[in-house]
Amino acid sequence: MKELSRHVIDCDGRPAVFGSATAYELRSVAVPFGNCVELSNVKAGGQSCPIRFWRAGCGFYRPDPFYLLAIEEHLSSLRADRKTAVALEVDVFVVRNLTDQITAFQQVADTMREMLEQLPTEERSEVEEASKVLRRSRAARGLIADRRGHPGMRIGLRAREPRRDHVLTAGQ
Repeated sequence: MKELSRHVIDCDGRPAVFGSATAYELRSVAVPFGNCVELSNVKAGGQSCPIRFWRAGCGFYRPDPFYLLAIEEHLSSLRADRKTAVALEVDVFVVRNLTDQITAFQQVADTMREMLEQLPTEERSEVEEASKVLRRSRAARGLIADRRGHPGMRIGLRAREPRRDHVLTAGQ
């Protein structure tokens, strides 16, 4: 965690380094694709986001290199959603919203990649290794996020999965 806490950025790609790894852990909460430093959300353990999961556009969003892989996967998902929206000829505001999210997350990912490329080889290796260890640790505990990156999902706990019984299938 100490290694990753030195490479935190804000939603605009500016360094947002905390004084120590302990301060980073105490003043932020893990949320999909990064951390959040908004006080009420931190106090609520990440369950009280005032803008409901619009991470990359939020001034309280603090990603670090651990989240780069998840951000890149989310970008692929957003691009697929935008392609579907265009094919379905939805209102222009839907496509614009998806495009804006793609742009914001792409900026975050590009900034992180550039930051990592500028690190000395040894330090970059340490950051990459710390990210791998943290991902394995979370996977071992069964912590995952749903397709949209919403928190609180656990593998094997059906009661915490989103309800799907309200979705109509073909022929209904």
